[in-house]
Amino acid sequence: MNFPGGEGAEVVYALRNDSTLADSILNNIGEAGQLKRKTYQRRLPEDPSKDYYFIHRLTGNIEPVLVEYGFIDNTKDSNKLKNNLLDYVEGAVKALAEYSGYTYTPPKQNDNSSNETYTVQKGDTLYSIARKFDTTVDKIKALNNLNSDVITEGQTLKISDEDNQANRDTYTVQKGDTLYSIAQKLNTTVDELKKINNLTSNTLSIGQILKVKETLDNENYLNYYTVQKGDSLYSIAKKFKVNLNDLIKANNLLNTTIQVGDKLLIPINTDNTYTVVSGDSLYSIAKKFNTTVNELKRLNNLNSNLLTIGQTIIIK
Repeated sequence: MNFPGGEGAEVVYALRNDSTLADSILNNIGEAGQLKRKTYQRRLPEDPSKDYYFIHRLTGNIEPVLVEYGFIDNTKDSNKLKNNLLDYVEGAVKALAEYSGYTYTPPKQNDNSSNETYTVQKGDTLYSIARKFDTTVDKIKALNNLNSDVITEGQTLKISDEDNQANRDTYTVQKGDTLYSIAQKLNTTVDELKKINNLTSNTLSIGQILKVKETLDNENYLNYYTVQKGDSLYSIAKKFKVNLNDLIKANNLLNTTIQVGDKLLIPINTDNTYTVVSGDSLYSIAKKFNTTVNELKRLNNLNSNLLTIGQTIIIK
């Protein structure tokens, strides 16, 4: 916990290391819903060649980081740390796993988490119950319509939703939800939720309806394209012969920065497409447009020669 007077998470890394791990940790904490402040190094005033913190200075040739998840004297951070700290910590775990070359797998819920209800025991608090079932105080209060943190021994509390949200097309934001917790619940990612809901920040409001699955308008879009090494938005627009601004607009991009593995929607350029009509085959279309069946299959990611009437395919 940090102190005093600020808001958000910080990560401090050693003078002997670069910021890669620290930046990844901070970004993942941000995805979990916490405000990101900065990553930085701190030097010892009397000897600037040395680290300020013992954890950096006296730990040998390893890569230590000091993670401060929020400011304990800030009301917003204090509430976040009380309810969502485990989400932030899991973000740091995810960053560390990926940085170390391991495939990150979200933690399995506790065995008790499959229970839909829990009977309050002597000494229980909402916080201790939330910890036990890998949830948050706010979620338990919302599920049980509680207006305070007061609970009584023998009281039955609802712990999880009875409805299976994973197969729904939409999700209604509950009190205490974050994009990170929703993404984990629905087996998706924060970036995917933001993209399909046109979100420019991680801020949510109770009752807000989020789309869970991408629904494509086949009249306006062709398919996804996965960004490859060496790609730029300009080269992708040129490859598919679409307007750069149309490509940016179709993907709700705030700038032209893309990363390998990103999935981009490609807007239709009607000059380069053909709509299948009755009687068409890949062979007849290829012959009509002076190309080959294999080229059409490659451009359209087709695994067979089957076509459907009304299907839009790329010609060039």
